[in-house]
Amino acid sequence: MRYRTLVVVHGKSEYEFCKGIASNYRLSIEYDHENRGENCIQIRQLEERFSSGHFRSENALHKKFEDLEYLGRNEIKMLHLRIFPIMDTDDSPRDATSYRTNNMFNSSTFKDRITPIFNTPDLDTVLRKCGFKINSNDKIGSYGRLVNEYELQELISALDNRNDTNITVFLKYCSDLAFGPQN
Repeated sequence: MRYRTLVVVHGKSEYEFCKGIASNYRLSIEYDHENRGENCIQIRQLEERFSSGHFRSENALHKKFEDLEYLGRNEIKMLHLRIFPIMDTDDSPRDATSYRTNNMFNSSTFKDRITPIFNTPDLDTVLRKCGFKINSNDKIGSYGRLVNEYELQELISALDNRNDTNITVFLKYCSDLAFGPQN
């Protein structure tokens, strides 16, 4: 089966969190990252990132991520593609509104397939506010334990209807992939 989901991760926390969920629920997800999240992708870099390089066209994106579904004969070759940039807002507060409203991606080929996910100020803080334990000195271990100790629905319940994040949009999407659409 070809992948239909691409997650652009801000940094290590987002990378480990998403990889853990994908692994636990056997989800086919591709990742766009800088050195597995060791180097951060900033919100202010996204506008340029999504209009150049491997995001300049469907063909270029397919060359970078060969496992993404690619319907070569169709006008829209990546019809079912969903892109989730998952970003912290603390390092680019001026760009956060444009990012959250999707206006940042107006010139992107993929505008209608991008769903911006935000965490204010950052994912670690949001999760700590919800009562989850995140050790800054052991993020890999913390995120591994988090996604192994809590079911996807528990994470959705704890993080739903918050003003500082919309990560449940991504988590509900993952739930639908894993278990089928829920009402």
